This record gives sequence, C-alpha cells and structure tokens, in this order.
Amino acid sequence: MKKLVSLVSGVVLAASLVGCGSSKQSAGGADDKIVVWTQAAADHPEGKMFADRIKSYNAEHPDKPKVEIKNITRAGAGSGYVDKLNAAITANDMPDIFTLDGPDVAAYVESGVIGELDGHMTEGFKEGFTKGIIDQGTVDGKFYAMGYSDSGVAIMYNEDMINALPADVKAMVPGPDEDWTWDEFVNLSRKIDDFAKTTNDPAYKNYEVATSLLLTDITAGAYELGTYYFTPLLWGNDTNIVDKDGVTVDGVLNSKKSVESLTKFAQLFKDHPLANAAESEKTFHSGKSALAVAGFWYVNEIKNNYPNLKFRTVRYPKMNEGHNDLYTPSGSWAFVRNGQIEDKKRVKQVVEVMEWLTNDEAAKEYYEKNGSIPTRVNSIDAINTETDNPYANEAWKVLKYQAEKTNKARPVSPGYPYLSETFSKDVILKIAQNKTTDSETIKKYLDEAAKKIDAEFEKYRK
Repeated sequence: MKKLVSLVSGVVLAASLVGCGSSKQSAGGADDKIVVWTQAAADHPEGKMFADRIKSYNAEHPDKPKVEIKNITRAGAGSGYVDKLNAAITANDMPDIFTLDGPDVAAYVESGVIGELDGHMTEGFKEGFTKGIIDQGTVDGKFYAMGYSDSGVAIMYNEDMINALPADVKAMVPGPDEDWTWDEFVNLSRKIDDFAKTTNDPAYKNYEVATSLLLTDITAGAYELGTYYFTPLLWGNDTNIVDKDGVTVDGVLNSKKSVESLTKFAQLFKDHPLANAAESEKTFHSGKSALAVAGFWYVNEIKNNYPNLKFRTVRYPKMNEGHNDLYTPSGSWAFVRNGQIEDKKRVKQVVEVMEWLTNDEAAKEYYEKNGSIPTRVNSIDAINTETDNPYANEAWKVLKYQAEKTNKARPVSPGYPYLSETFSKDVILKIAQNKTTDSETIKKYLDEAAKKIDAEFEKYRK
C-alpha cells in the first residue's frame, strides 16, 4: 500500500502537460476499442479475474467497442504501475479506464486527470456500493471511483495460546460478535505477556511478544499500512488525521482526542513491551505472538500456508466504548475513467464497461477468485462462512459484519500520500521505536507532524 511522496507533484505536472496535448479525441484511444489498465500482474488471481470479466463483456456485447486490458505488474506496493500511468498522462496517451488505490483518487481529481461519474451511470448504480466505498470514491461531493474490492482489519488470536491461559484471563477475550475497547485489548496483551514469562506450556515455546502489529512494513517503506491499521484509533475517538476539507491538519491530527487515543495505543510499549517495532517475520503465523492486528489477507494466507495454526478472529477494538459511528479500516483499489474524454457517447460507453467491472456479479466473482471483500451491498452475502474450515468461517463472519456495519473510508485528501507517510513514520513508528508512552511527548510528535503536513499542504489551499 505504500504511496510515493512524489505522486501528487508528478500528477500535477502530468496533468498540465495533458492540457497542452493534441485533440481530446486522442485521449482514450480509438473509437472501436476501450482500453483498461490495472495494477495486477496478468498471472495473479486478480489479473486473471479482470481478464475473465472483460472476456465475458466482449462476448455479451459484440456490437459495442471491444475492451482490451493491460495488466501492469506493480513494483513493491504499486509504484511501478503508478510510474507508467504518470508517463502515459504526460504523453497524453491515457487509457480509457484505469485503477487507482482509493486514497490516491483525490490527488488525480485535484489535477483534472480523472472524470466524474455522476450523470453517466445507470440510475441507482452508485447506491449499490457500500457506504465506505462510496465515500472512498467521492471528492467534493462528486463521485469519481468505483471500488472493485474492499478490505478489512480485525484482531486474530492463537487459540492454543489463549486456551493455555488461566480461566480469568481467557475470559477477557471477547466473542466474535462482541465489541471491545483498545484498553481491553492492551490489558489482555499484558496478561498474556505476564503468563508467557513463567509458563512452560508448549503453546508458548516460540513466544516473543504478546501482539503483532506488522510495524516492520512501515520501516520497509510501506507507510500506508501504518495509516490503514491505526487511523481507526482516532476515528474511534471522534477525531481524524485531517479535517473534512482534506487539507487542514492542525487542530485535528494534534487535537486532545488524538493525543488521548495515541497515548492509549502507546501503552503497548510501556515497561516490558507487548509489541515490537522490529518483530520477526510472520510473527503471528509462526506462533511467536498470541495476538495480531490482522489484515483480511491473513485468512487465506494462514489457511493455505499455515494449516496447523488454529486462528480465531474478533472485531477490531473501539477506542471509545461509546463510539457508535463507522471506525474500522476499509478501502482498496478502484476503477476510474480518463477525464480527458469529452464526447458524451464515448463517456457513456466507458462508464458502462466500468459498471460491468464492478457490478453485483463482478463483486461476487472477485470474492470467489481472489478473496476480495465485495464492494456491493447485494454481494456481501457471497462471503462463504460455511466452509469446512471453522477458523476461516469465523474470520469471514467478523470481516463481513465490519464491511456491512462499521467500515470507514480513509480520509479524502489531495495530499494523502504525504499525509499517510508522515502519520505512519513520524507518529506511529516513532512511538513504537522510542517506546514513548507519555502524552506530552506524543503531543510533541503530533505537533511536529502537523507542522510538516501543513507546510506541504499550503499548495492545496484555495
């Protein structure tokens, strides 16, 4: 999920060059075909599902422009694809349809690269998406991006390690259909660590740390994971990393509620740390931690590669027990359209293809082929919770509940890549690496981050 800091400036430059290009008809290619670019490798399940979907469109619509797909293998967390896309923008050779990671949409809207979809879609089509996906694709009240998959984060625990705990500690673990708080999560982690120091139970033979946070991804440059995993700490306390205008951070990121939330998060690093900024690879998967803040991809990863791990799943904890609004992590990549196409007939044809790639049927297919959480309200039930693997069933029940009830879109901001990197690296990672637990220092981190982001965001303020 890593974002390039240069993304926004690169897009702005590319967009300005597009404006100096040749005729608008050149944008999007020839009339007899519609070109789609995706960030998925052709031999990856995601790339294959797109190819299959487009093949079926062409078969069922022989009298309409043929659709061609180009799957571009992304380097790292997407940078290779973004580089090629920005080169195409500069050369005024953009595809008709392409994919963007949800939080990047606003930057491309700001630069005039992508076109809005309102007024071109089938009536009621937008409303078929889940709220989080609609919010992810909406900038300044206009809809620009059709999400083709959603995501989710929950808490997983090692059943054998939890079963070895004293009964009173084991009772602290919530059921998969129960809410709980971050304080309760930290307290459980502390009890697990206390037990691990003295037990000889074989379930703890590889124990290293109470909970896995995957912070090593941040140190490796995948800054988005830190923001994706931990912005909900703020959401659950009625605050955020940026204001609704997408550019104001001072007084929001460094607010009293933000300090309160992150001080509670920081208790994982107090005294004998319960989490580690430099944890071992696959800490949870290999029985080295009892708990994990776990992305939805863990389900298939564990099921396919760690079949002996008995993993259980519960909801992502709330920061504030009384919080009743959306707060759990969500969002993913989406299809957008070339904003340089002005011919209304052409736009209609392009949007029709986008609908085919993201409709109820497509959402079900993507879940079945790639484990993608459906983005369509009518397709959520495609999630199979009655397989022969009870651990996977439980995980999908929790993720399904969150997708329907509590998933929230990441902030919409033209400078999101820089916002995400700064919050993840200069706040979350600093707390973990320095084992900072006092609110005064955490406030200092937030103030410094807000100052940096404010300076960078000056160019977006109108």
